[in-house]
Amino acid sequence: MCKSNEEKFLQHGVPKTTEAFDTSLFKDLCDAHCHAHDDRENLQLISELKTGHITLMGVRQDDWDIVSKVAKECNQKQENKCIPSFGVHPWFSHFLMVQEENDIEQHYKRILTSKDTNELEDMLKALNQLPTFTYDVWYNNLRQHLLDHPKALVGEVGIDKAAKLLPGGSIAWHGVKPTSVQCSVEHQMSIFDIQCKLARELNRGISVHCVQGQGPLFNYLKAQSNQFSTRKLKLLKEKPNTLRMCLHSYGGAPGSIKQFLELKGFRIYVSFSVGINARMTPAPKLQELIRAVPEDRLLIESDLDSPEALDACMVDIVQIVAEARQWSIAKVVEVTHQNWIRFQLDDDAINSIS
Repeated sequence: MCKSNEEKFLQHGVPKTTEAFDTSLFKDLCDAHCHAHDDRENLQLISELKTGHITLMGVRQDDWDIVSKVAKECNQKQENKCIPSFGVHPWFSHFLMVQEENDIEQHYKRILTSKDTNELEDMLKALNQLPTFTYDVWYNNLRQHLLDHPKALVGEVGIDKAAKLLPGGSIAWHGVKPTSVQCSVEHQMSIFDIQCKLARELNRGISVHCVQGQGPLFNYLKAQSNQFSTRKLKLLKEKPNTLRMCLHSYGGAPGSIKQFLELKGFRIYVSFSVGINARMTPAPKLQELIRAVPEDRLLIESDLDSPEALDACMVDIVQIVAEARQWSIAKVVEVTHQNWIRFQLDDDAINSIS
């Protein structure tokens, strides 16, 4: 999630095509991952965006209703303008219990770690006073939101080994110095696993955040992939759905992309943004990453938390991709538009509109 500041984002130094962006292409421009609803004072601007389609990511239970409201309002003005997504981000996974848990105090003692015992004790006291959700509560809430929105995706979910909790268990992260307290990777992966299984069951795409966790993420996906061998599938009465997954604002090793794409039981897409990739990835590496993604798996996004700079950042990432791939701007928009449709919809839905 990136705090919106157009001037800051557009001064990144990554090479861009000199071709001008034809404004008639906005209608097919697709933002695969954003949090524009975080800017509560400018919600009305979301439906006025020039970008033709946006994928609005919920990150915790208390923002899902805003995501739902914004999506419905946008789509009343333009069909499929806004695709809602509901999920729990790894930054907030500690608020959720897994199936076998019911004791809040023991839950936090099990999943939280810190080298600073005093800071850990303060955090445990603070969290015991905040809402913590048993599995039945949060899972059924997520499932119901997805059922209420047949086109909704699951996201934003994932793993973040670098994330640290904020003082007092706060969720307002802008400009706040974090503590040393962290949620265990094991718990993050447990919550991720539950959300992945739900996405597969309901045949929804899923948008994944991964920071310093490529190893655990790949190992998890590899273990799932092993269940999709030809021999094992023959033993099943019903073949499981292929899970459509977007690795959003991907910043891992270029060589890892092929490994992810080869996993059976998944259809992996890879997305890039100005807010994260252009600012934080060296330009040569970003260009190599963009070129490493097969044409039919490439997505683009803003990852912005406001609609204010979203259009400009989407045009910017189009120009970056065009330069890296040596494509025309029109081809970048067309390719990523078609890929966004395939990521968003299952094969039956795609066939019904093709």
